[in-house]
Amino acid sequence: MFADDTKLYRDIQTPNDIDIVQQDIDKLFRWCEKWLLRFHPDKCKVLPISTKQTKNQDGRYKMPTYDGAETTLDTVECEKDVGVNIDSELKFDKHIQTQINKTNQLVGLIRRSFKYLENKSFCLLFKALARPHLEYASSVWSPYKKKDIESVENVQRRSSKMLPNLKDLSYEDRLKLLKLPTLRYRRLRGDMIETYKILNHIYDERASSGIFTLSSGSTTRGHSLKLVKNKSRLDVRKYYFTNRAVEVWNCFPETIVTAKNVKTFERRLYKYWKEHPMIYDYTVD
Repeated sequence: MFADDTKLYRDIQTPNDIDIVQQDIDKLFRWCEKWLLRFHPDKCKVLPISTKQTKNQDGRYKMPTYDGAETTLDTVECEKDVGVNIDSELKFDKHIQTQINKTNQLVGLIRRSFKYLENKSFCLLFKALARPHLEYASSVWSPYKKKDIESVENVQRRSSKMLPNLKDLSYEDRLKLLKLPTLRYRRLRGDMIETYKILNHIYDERASSGIFTLSSGSTTRGHSLKLVKNKSRLDVRKYYFTNRAVEVWNCFPETIVTAKNVKTFERRLYKYWKEHPMIYDYTVD
């Protein structure tokens, strides 16, 4: 249970906001009591998301407290929701490190289970067992700091060195021979596919409406689905999915953004980016 009244980028610690959140919690627990579907208090957590948090004398953040079912709910600085570790500052450092560790364990399992790996076998195993952990919900936690981008990419770099015939080559050359794109390119591609799905209402409109704003101004450049990019003061907003995807999306030609279905969009996107240097060099913008 997240104590966030959807105002992610303003202080929630004013009395009015705290009262509103507490009222919502009370309604939830009253509903549970009425229908005999009680929440377990120990499994209910409070995660305040704010950019203006004060600290106590022990250096820990001073969080507002909320009550539920005659029990004070535990306040946490990080909580896992739908497979993603969300922290109070929306930095996702813990989630990134968790996914890196999990993927490294699976790569180690592949190394121990196979005495010899050829290129084709390695690609199949890495794509099926390891890479999904580094791509799940990447639109939410996609790293923007150089150190985080390199940390994620290093998993694939070290894994590709498992092949004896490739270990002496550079990372870029190994990817070209294996026909494996960089993880950074894969995340960017995933952002574009998600953008296409949202704009074409493939998801439930009740959940996806209002995420993007179509440009209404007349222009001689761009395509018919050009998006508006909002100004951002903080990096956490600047590199958020709905902001970072706009600039790339607006550069596409009309034939790509107006594809009839997802498969057609993916094929046209592949042809458009076929020679993009980021496919095998993650340092290229």
